[in-house]
Order: sequence, then structure tokens, then C-alpha cells
Amino acid sequence: MSPKIWRVLGLMSGSSLDGLDIAFCELHWQDAALAHWSIRHAETMPFTEEWQQVLRELPSANGHQLIATHARFGHYVGQLVNQFLQQYPEDPDFIASHGHTIFHFPDERTTLQIGDGAAIAATTGYPVINDFRAMDIALGGQGAPVAPIADRYLLPGYDFYLNLGGIANITAHTAQRYIAFDIGGANQVLNVLAQQLNLPYDAGGAIAASGQLNENLLTQANALPYHQLLYPKSLGNDWVQEQLIPVFIHFAASTADKLHTACIYTAVQIAAAIKLIIKQENLQQNHYKLLATGGGAHNQFLMQCIRQACAEVAPLEIVVPKPEIISFKEAALIALMGVLRLENMPNCIASVTGASRDAIGGAIHQGWRKVL
Repeated sequence: MSPKIWRVLGLMSGSSLDGLDIAFCELHWQDAALAHWSIRHAETMPFTEEWQQVLRELPSANGHQLIATHARFGHYVGQLVNQFLQQYPEDPDFIASHGHTIFHFPDERTTLQIGDGAAIAATTGYPVINDFRAMDIALGGQGAPVAPIADRYLLPGYDFYLNLGGIANITAHTAQRYIAFDIGGANQVLNVLAQQLNLPYDAGGAIAASGQLNENLLTQANALPYHQLLYPKSLGNDWVQEQLIPVFIHFAASTADKLHTACIYTAVQIAAAIKLIIKQENLQQNHYKLLATGGGAHNQFLMQCIRQACAEVAPLEIVVPKPEIISFKEAALIALMGVLRLENMPNCIASVTGASRDAIGGAIHQGWRKVL
């Protein structure tokens, strides 16, 4: 039986607010398994300064502003998709959109990713699948991380998977199950500090490398209660913005020293997460392999800190893949989640999120160019 080929646009709007990651993926599905996949085209479509400000301030908006922005952002995302398809003339089967997380309170069984799927479908004409986390949340799960699905299907062969986005999260593949959780802030913190120097980010970690460690600042960041919790656990942008970033912003030190310390903080927490997983899951390997993706993997100083911190807790080989995978793994993940939704296969793993069962998440909005 020949494979079924899904051509999907995966959309990811991350907490760094730099833009919409779009990946046009081909996924070859055969006998209830992924036989082959590739990213044919990928691009980050930058958000306007106005939209960056809107998304940054939306958690404090009123209900009317929230629902209106949900619809407006959906139409805006659809316009960015149309621009992408003008640049790369393709005819996708459907669009899979993660949306932009505004609220994430799994203890209250609530999560909200804005970007109305109906508005995207109306603007582009293509069917849209979105709202992937809601079913897992309804089943008592954290709704996050969703990255282990990509690790299972797209990038097998590693013991650990580290994603360095606005928030750092980790996946572990043991003989018994997949485990994953959010570790703490990463690029969100670094970018806010770089913006104090009128820079969008610290390219390659050069400024951080020029600074020095501030032990008191590191101690304050490491002492945040979230870091003492056992998994499963997850974070929203609100935690980073309300609890972590103020620790760095209000501390009396040079920006270079804050950036340096923030990189070490992230590395220390990653090493602590790996140590905890090895202990809790009783892992006894002589050698582990970790795949690092996300924008932070481009930060050479951050990666240097991570290698040094992890070397103290386990014999760990850290692999950084080609730039396409570093930057667009999450967009490809969302494309995969859309395919799993249509194949009626779980796209959220209960052993990761703590839900009562694996979930098949995603709401479908039919388009007028294609019908699912």
C-alpha cells in the first residue's frame, strides 16, 4: 500500500514574539506510522511592532479586548500565511496552527491560545486545525509540553530532547515512557535584557560572554518555587513575565552580567532537570544523547554553559542539528499534530502531561479551497 502524503503548513507563534514560524511540511503516512517527512519551505514572518506590543499587553486586557484580539490575530495570521504562499507557491491540504498562548492555568483546567482558526480559514481559504491543547487540559493534564510527539515521530534516537525557546522544556525517552516538562525561562529573559541595550537579542551570546556571574542573582532565580516542583509540570508566559524576569530586571548589576548569569541559570536548571529525571526514572546508562533545538541553540555562549553544567551530572553528548530543524522543529511539530488529529491518533501523551488518558486534540475549521 502506497503512503498517504499530507502537505501541511505548520504555524507556531512562540513566547519570544519575534514572529510567526511557518513550515511547509510533507509527511508520508503509512500503516498508522510516519514513514518519511521533510520541511520543504520554512520562514519566520516577523510581527509588526504594533502586534508585538498587543500580544505583550494582552494578558492584562479586558474580556472584550481579548476576544476581539483573538479574531483580529486570526485574520492577521491568515494574511501572513498568504504572504508566505506568495513567496512559496504551494497548495497545502490544510493549516495546523498552535496560536499564541495568552493564559495557561492547567490547575484551573484552562489554557488559551489566541488566533481564531475560523478567521485563518476564512482569510486563506484552507482548512485549519487549531486549539490542540484544550482536550488534554479537559482530561486533567497540563496541556504541555507537546514537543514529545515530535520527538517520538520526527526525531527518534535520543535519550533527551531540549527545546530552547522563550521557555526551555525537556523530553526524556525511557524504556517505559516519555516524560516532559517545562524547565524555566530561556530566550524570553535573554531578549528582555538585550532590549535594555536597544538590541532585539544578544546575537550568539556575545554580550553574555563578556559579562561575569553574579552569585546572588543566580541564587534568587534558582530559588523560585516552581523549580522545586516535581514533574509533570508546565509554565505559561505569565510566570516568566511576572516571577522570573523581574528578578533579573530589578537586580543591581550590569546588563552584561545579567545576561551572563541568565545563561548560567538556564544551564543550571537544565542540568538539574536531567539529574532529576535520571534519579526519578532510575536510569543507569553509561552514555546519553541529547538533541538541542529552538532559537537558543544558536546562542553559542548559552550552549557552552549548558554543556559545562550537564557534564557535571551525566555523561551526555549534546547534538545540535542543522539550522532548519533548530528553528522550525516546533512548526513541524504542529503540522504533525494536525496529521495525527486527522488520522484519529493521540497527539498529546498522558504520561507527559498527567492527563487521565492520551488525547486527540484539535478543532477543525473547513476552508473553501480544500475540504478535509
